[in-house]
Amino acid sequence: MKIGLFYQIQVPKPWTATSESDRIYEALEQIPYAEAMGFESAWFSEHHFRPVWSHNSAPDLTLAAVSQRTNRIRLGVGVVLAQIHHPLHVAARMATLDILSRGRVDVGLGRTGYPYQLTPYGTDLGDTRGMWQEFIEVLPRIWTEREIEYSGKYYRIPRREVLPKPVQRPHPPLWSACSSDETARQTGRSGMGGLFGSEGGPDRVGQLLALYRDALPAAVAGTRPRAALMTAGYCHEDPRVAAERGTELVAWYLEQQRERARLVWRDYDPTNVPADYQGYYARDQRLAAGPQPGEPTPRAVRDEGTKFCVGTPEECIRFLELYEALGIEEAILLCAVGPARHEEVMNTLRLFGERVIPHFRAKQRRPAAA
Repeated sequence: MKIGLFYQIQVPKPWTATSESDRIYEALEQIPYAEAMGFESAWFSEHHFRPVWSHNSAPDLTLAAVSQRTNRIRLGVGVVLAQIHHPLHVAARMATLDILSRGRVDVGLGRTGYPYQLTPYGTDLGDTRGMWQEFIEVLPRIWTEREIEYSGKYYRIPRREVLPKPVQRPHPPLWSACSSDETARQTGRSGMGGLFGSEGGPDRVGQLLALYRDALPAAVAGTRPRAALMTAGYCHEDPRVAAERGTELVAWYLEQQRERARLVWRDYDPTNVPADYQGYYARDQRLAAGPQPGEPTPRAVRDEGTKFCVGTPEECIRFLELYEALGIEEAILLCAVGPARHEEVMNTLRLFGERVIPHFRAKQRRPAAA
């Protein structure tokens, strides 16, 4: 089990003139420290028009700055919103980032479930699956072929030599978010790494992971599956503080999920929701309505310890071992959760570096020694 970081650049209100920039500069201080503490990766999301939840619309630029402040830690975009970019732009920018980082880039590709992000760019939900499929077909070819020519339904590229080329060979690793049964299957069929969210708990992650593994092509099915878990992270050595502050952060996170659900369908005609988005739409309507009868409280979610990596170092280890047993290879932690202060994030990184990461490295060494 490897441990990485995940950033949304969350900026809670009330805002000041420097709220956004402060959060970005804090991340630029946190990530080199995390590298020294043994963290393996730093991932930045891409979201648009999502105030408070994510002020991170240009992750490749932020990661370019990170690349000049670090030496070892891998740098990931989780994920590029393929439907609002052209493959030629993404290929050139990710190749440049790979050069700047000396070959440390991972590229996630996704099709957002949020029409609020897409429609300003002229993309409709009905086209997202086809655009994503063409994107993952053409992007590796742009990186690996001297000249590329492509003719699809959504992208048409006359014969061109696209530069620069990435440092990694044959190309930077590709990943995809696996949030539904079909995307898990498609990600497996494409031989890409799978990014799984923890909000559904271990049962749901296990279901999606099984679909992903079963769909892996024969050429890669025998290899260790590349599967990572994205989750919120907070750690404190005092059990009382871990419980109280952890509950506050979980409560903020869950309420922001409801705020997201209230926003992302605001301008979309519900009678035109495509069939493969009906599940997302129904889920978001439930979330937008607020807590449902019988729904666990934030304290119960925190105490259960199966949906978020929040607690003492021992509790965080138990959480990670739960998903390690399912076959998750790396946990990518959103430690800079909205209200979490910079000092709290740094303390979480320190505790992981001193007590959590060494635990898993020791587990890895024991079978090797045997």
